[in-house]
Amino acid sequence: MNQIPNYIIVLDFVHNRVIKIKLSDEEKQFASSCDDMEELVDGLSNVYHFSMVNCQWMALDEYKEDNFGF
Repeated sequence: MNQIPNYIIVLDFVHNRVIKIKLSDEEKQFASSCDDMEELVDGLSNVYHFSMVNCQWMALDEYKEDNFGF
């Protein structure tokens, strides 16, 4: 994979949660061996306990978050 993100954000619809992952050096090394981003996220799904079937995800270089009403 050419471009390796710093963060993966997952919306897990089954467990009603948002999973924010800052990739470690080890995970970035794993990412460099992946063919595409989906292969990376699938590999992370085992570690962070989510199912690719029941979620949406996005890869980010920079993470920003806004909260309203919390």
